[in-house]
Amino acid sequence: MNPMKQHFRLKKPCANCPFLKEGAISLSPGRLEGIASSLVKDDHSTFPCHKAVHSKRGGDWDEEGNYSPSGHESMCAGAAAYLMKKGRPTVGMRFAFATGDASPSDWDSVIELVID
Repeated sequence: MNPMKQHFRLKKPCANCPFLKEGAISLSPGRLEGIASSLVKDDHSTFPCHKAVHSKRGGDWDEEGNYSPSGHESMCAGAAAYLMKKGRPTVGMRFAFATGDASPSDWDSVIELVID
């Protein structure tokens, strides 16, 4: 599969996506705000779906909690919808839009479900 299509294949947040207004997985206080802030500040970054990271095909974690990607990760649909809501798609997202591997409207149907 095309690596860009793979990375942006998720169009709907998981049932417990941390970016959801309701039903989100519980994170440490301030963690979600930190993730969101980092994504907005650094448009070269991404945020992989937690279910892809914590799957059989996901990467490896070392003793210090550092993650080595497997290459099978996809961007969190909730994070993508949040960034589109803010008008701040990442460089990767914009590249995917330019090449036709994703569309700016891909997350329109879920944009109101994610945090402001």
